[in-house]
Amino acid sequence: MQLSSRKKSRQKLQFPIDKFNGGSNLLVDDARVGINQAVQATNLMQSQDGVWTTRYGRDYYGTDLTTNIDGAAEYVTSAGTTELIVVTDGVVKKSTNGGAWTTVTGATFTAGIQCYFMQIAGYLYIFNGTDSLARYDGTVLTTYTSLSAPTGLSASITASGIASGTYKYYGIVTALNDVGETVGSACAILNVNTLRESWNSDTANARWTWNAVSGAERYQFYLSDEDGDESYVMSTENTQFDDNGTLPINPYVKVPLDNTTAAPKFKSAVVSGNRIWATNDTTEKFIVRWSGTGLSMGKFSEFYGGGWINLEKGGREMPSVVVHYQSGGGEGRATVLSRTPEGKGAVWQIALTSFTVGDTTFSVPSAQKVIGSYGTSSILGVVSTTTDIGFPNKSGFFFLGPQQNYYGILRTREASSIIRPYWRSLIGSQLDKICSFFYDAKIFISVPTTTTGNSRTIIMDTERGNWTVDWSFGTKQFLEYTDTLGVSHLLYVPVSGTRLVELSENIQGDFGAAFETSYLSGRISVDKLWNKFARIKRVFIKLGRPRGSINFEVAGTERTKPFTAVATKTITPAYSLSGHGYDLMGTFLEGTSDVTPSLYSDSADIRYVSIRKKIRDFQLRVTSNSTNSKYTILGFIVEGFATATRPPRAWKV
Repeated sequence: MQLSSRKKSRQKLQFPIDKFNGGSNLLVDDARVGINQAVQATNLMQSQDGVWTTRYGRDYYGTDLTTNIDGAAEYVTSAGTTELIVVTDGVVKKSTNGGAWTTVTGATFTAGIQCYFMQIAGYLYIFNGTDSLARYDGTVLTTYTSLSAPTGLSASITASGIASGTYKYYGIVTALNDVGETVGSACAILNVNTLRESWNSDTANARWTWNAVSGAERYQFYLSDEDGDESYVMSTENTQFDDNGTLPINPYVKVPLDNTTAAPKFKSAVVSGNRIWATNDTTEKFIVRWSGTGLSMGKFSEFYGGGWINLEKGGREMPSVVVHYQSGGGEGRATVLSRTPEGKGAVWQIALTSFTVGDTTFSVPSAQKVIGSYGTSSILGVVSTTTDIGFPNKSGFFFLGPQQNYYGILRTREASSIIRPYWRSLIGSQLDKICSFFYDAKIFISVPTTTTGNSRTIIMDTERGNWTVDWSFGTKQFLEYTDTLGVSHLLYVPVSGTRLVELSENIQGDFGAAFETSYLSGRISVDKLWNKFARIKRVFIKLGRPRGSINFEVAGTERTKPFTAVATKTITPAYSLSGHGYDLMGTFLEGTSDVTPSLYSDSADIRYVSIRKKIRDFQLRVTSNSTNSKYTILGFIVEGFATATRPPRAWKV
């Protein structure tokens, strides 16, 4: 997009530039970047109506943990207060309002592995896909001890209504605790002379017995007339089952394939439909699990209303993340984002339908893939906005949402096309470490530009639909903590570091030191006919509440000189101090307490640099590198006169 000139009397030209709502544009060369876009926006962000301003400052939050942090979360206690929870060197610690850390006992984790968190029903669940699932109740951590499968299963005939014969029934028993179910016991065989459905319940009986399992609360019995096809019959607290043939065999509930009595070792979990949904278990690459509801929340056995489903078992897609979202028709759905080797992946949605067989109610899942969708490999990169689900992919940053003008249809769409070259330059082997966070209508996305992991942060502004690229630091995880005074803190876990970090507009500099900022416009032609020249007299800049030293540079292409800087100046704004209690009001002091005076600078500080050169195009740059630097770019005006100039001889071919 080229800038059109506005001619006044005496061929005077004025170019006002006060719209920056295009954000960063890294898709095209600077000569093609629009007047409302930026070629470079280092350590800047957009505010107000889309103007560029200095990004948040950084400082440490809380005391030093002495070892690297593997995850952090906020926990809301039963009293309604909050705690800050971290996992460091495998140990869980808690703090309030940035105070001292206290160790939480009951469980530890493998150091160096990212931990994930989810709170429901008063518990904070902590999981990492390697160690046993743990939950925090505000006092201690609890893990579940894995049960062994029952042994010693045998069958015998105990009534005269049946006798030994050629018909075979295969029985298996499992043990349950308050979270899950073991795999099945060794199969036992019952030989009878009559089919079970023909038994007379008054005279026929077969007794199945087994050994007790330490820690088991119940046992479940499975039966079939075919080996390997055993299905659920009943549940009991005893170590025997007397079968008179009256209980139906439920063909929809099969013997578990794995032991869930220590809970599945997943990496991703969410609450959807009043159930916990979990996936990304390295030992069960295709399985998505769900728990029961109500009092059975967090219990994954079918007995408690839980279950599992394989998504394309043996296929190319493996589930990465499960989130709560809506179907195309607006119903809540457990939504699974999967990954594939080349990075495309897909999106699945799972619905549960309840059925009852005998006195047993169970859920039958159905999974449907969103047509033409993309998925992700990044667990912490998935974020819920006010309307959509955003997530990173090898090809870009995508949103899942309804298809506009079509009812009942979901689509994934890329939102990062304008920064595509930047995205494609990211380190592919580190993309699964991308983390995102939705805050102040913006998605903060930390991305890997080096092989050591996330090293830069970019912003997708959901209100303005533009991008900011980029900030000069990376993070392992974002989170928000609201202290007991009601003050919210935007925090992050450093990629390598022993302290949490806070981001805030009220913090100057980075940990007390300066950071560089840089705004660079595109190369803007002085006329929409880009072979024309103009004599530029001066360039104005309007800054909002500037502080510190700010550098302003104008570059351009002269008739006989290549593109280069034509003016460079440093702006040092003036300040004023004010505040109640800062000085005497006449002979009286207002108040007795000392307060910090407020620092004020002009909300519309206008400066200009003289050019007085004939140029064909110009480019504007604003930079700073002092600890107290802060500014907002409100606009520019390029002022001059049109001029009739022959094309430079160097242009001729």
